[in-house]
Amino acid sequence: MKKIYLFLLFGLLLAACVKDDDKQPILVTDIVMPAAGTVFNPGDKVTIKAQGFQTDDDVMFEIYWPLPDEPALNYQGYARGVLPVMLEQTATSITFLAPGHYPASTTKILLRRAGDIMTLGEIAVSNGQAPEEFQLYGITNSHSDTGYKNCIQHVDLAQANPTDIVELAEDQKDFSCVVNAPESQRLCGIQTKDGIRKVYCYDLSMRYWQDTGLENILTLCNNTDGSITAVRQVSPNEVMLASVSPWYTRSQMPPMAHRYELPANIKPEALTRYLGVQSSASQLLLSADNGNNSFAPVVLDLQSSKVHVGEQIQATALIPFWTITDKKDNGTTKYVRTGGYAVVTDGQTELRLWDQATMTLKEPFATFPNPARSITMLAEDTETLKLYVLFDTNRGGRLIYAYDLVSKDWQSVPGTGYPYSEIVMAR
Repeated sequence: MKKIYLFLLFGLLLAACVKDDDKQPILVTDIVMPAAGTVFNPGDKVTIKAQGFQTDDDVMFEIYWPLPDEPALNYQGYARGVLPVMLEQTATSITFLAPGHYPASTTKILLRRAGDIMTLGEIAVSNGQAPEEFQLYGITNSHSDTGYKNCIQHVDLAQANPTDIVELAEDQKDFSCVVNAPESQRLCGIQTKDGIRKVYCYDLSMRYWQDTGLENILTLCNNTDGSITAVRQVSPNEVMLASVSPWYTRSQMPPMAHRYELPANIKPEALTRYLGVQSSASQLLLSADNGNNSFAPVVLDLQSSKVHVGEQIQATALIPFWTITDKKDNGTTKYVRTGGYAVVTDGQTELRLWDQATMTLKEPFATFPNPARSITMLAEDTETLKLYVLFDTNRGGRLIYAYDLVSKDWQSVPGTGYPYSEIVMAR
C-alpha cells in the first residue's frame, strides 16, 4: 500500500510540475482585446489595452492560416516571430498595424519581456497576399508637369479607369525612380528629405511608408534575380552598390562590394534621372544626363570596379530597360535576360539592345512616333513578354503602349491623358 501511495504522490507532483511549466508568466493585467468577431484588413490600426506595459517590451506575431489543399487533415500554414509595425506603446496600451502579405489568418499577439512570453490574445486578419498577376502602377510626382495631384494610381490594363492608391504628401512629391521586387508588394523609390536622397518603400498590402535607412542614393536598379540595388554616392566622384530591403536596419546593411570611380566628365547627379537595370550577371546599365540634350550609357562591371562610358548620344532621353531575348544553343532555344536603352530623338523613340561584347548599342528593334518617358517590363512566361512604355503626346496628357516581344507589335493600353511621369509593374 505504501508503494501505491508513493506512486500516486509522485504522479501528482509530476502533474503539478508540468502544469507550472506550461503556465505563462503574467506580464500585464486587465487585457482588453478588440471586439470579438472583428476582422481587420492588413494595415488597419489595432489597439490592445492592458496595465503594466514596459518600455523595453517586445511584441511578436504568430500567424496561422488554413491550407485549402488538405482540408480533411486540418493542416495550417504558419509564420512565427513576425515583428509588427508599431505605432504607439504606452504603459496602458499598444497600437500596431494588422499584418499583411499572408492569407486570411488568425494572428496571435505575444508580449516578450526579458525572455518571458505572454499571449495577449488573437485577432482575425483578412487576406493580404500579393495578386497572382502583375499590376501596372502610375506615379504622378513633381516631375510630371501635368498639374494633376501627386499620387500613386493602379492602372487597369483592360479598362480606362485608374484608381488612387495613395496621395503623396508635400515632402513625398518627388517620389521617383520607382521599382518593385516581385511578390514583395512594395513600391520602392527615392524621396528627398532635408536635402538627402533616401529610399522609401510603400507597402501595397499594409498601406504604409517605410524608411529603408539608405541615404545619398542616386538611382535604383532592377536585378536579374528580382531584387533591388541602390547606386549610392560615397564621395564627390565615387559610387557603391547597396541592396535595398525594408527588412534591413542601418546596422544590418549588407556589405557593398566595389567602389566605382566615375570619369571626370560624368558627375554623380547626372545618374539620377532614370532607373538602372542589371542586364546580365556582369553588367549594370545606367544613363548619364550630360545636359544640352546629350546622354551617355554608363556601365558598371559587377565583377570588378570598372566603369565604361559609352559614346555620347544627342537625345532628349536615354532610358535603360531590361528584356528577355531568345537564342539558339546547340539547336535548343534558350531565353536570356539582356538590357538596352530607349533613345528619344526628334520626338521619336527607338528601342535598342545593348551589345555587352562591343559595349555599343545595336540597331533599333522597335520604334514609336512619340517620345518615351518611362519603361517597365512584364515577363510572366515565354509567351508573355511585353515592354510597357509611357509616351508624351502633343495634345497634353500621356499614352501607354506595350511592345509585345513575341508578336513584335505595339498594343495600346486603354485610356488617354495619363498624368504620370513614371510607370512600374509590381506585385
